[in-house]
Amino acid sequence: MLGELLSRILLLLFGYAMPAFECFKTVETRPNDAHMLRFWCQYWIIVAMVIAFESVISWMPMYSEMKLAFFVYLWYPKTKGSDAVYDTFLRPIVMQYEPNIEQRLLHLRAKSGQLLSFYLKNFADKGTAFFMDVLRYVVSEKPEGSNAERNKKSGWSPFATKRRPPSPPPQESIFDSNPDAAVVAEALRATIGAAAGGGAKPRRAPNGKHY
Repeated sequence: MLGELLSRILLLLFGYAMPAFECFKTVETRPNDAHMLRFWCQYWIIVAMVIAFESVISWMPMYSEMKLAFFVYLWYPKTKGSDAVYDTFLRPIVMQYEPNIEQRLLHLRAKSGQLLSFYLKNFADKGTAFFMDVLRYVVSEKPEGSNAERNKKSGWSPFATKRRPPSPPPQESIFDSNPDAAVVAEALRATIGAAAGGGAKPRRAPNGKHY
């Protein structure tokens, strides 16, 4: 893990930062030096090609170390491998397929506006739908579980017109199906009333017994 992090830092420094600064100095101090301008153009073309095909070759062992060594070889003043790599490998291949590449790039450039508008519209639609889903979820999160479940089932929306919630169905009394419970309840009431009122009359239970 530490070796990979160190390789990335060195690659950022010696593969991108220093070559970019040297290229900047060449453009600013020697704008008429065609050889050096060509050299740095070759370097950045090769770097772009390596990055474009990185997903295919990044499986190789010690890829980060080899990439760092290759980039340093390309721009180091004593090696200047950009000339050799460009003239020997890259230039012949690109020149062979240049008409086909140019045609495809022109077609892609013509369709770039449509592709951009399509992706922007798709992103906007999905973003809006996602935001509305999150908003519904946040609004429906209430302490009362029954209300949240009822809103979820009925498709409630925070932007819909407020409606009066339906009244709960009448609950069946436990005394309707259990007469013994009614007797016990009446006896308990009579006991509490007698204790509080000092001798209240006992009430008659539904089955006719006195308590």
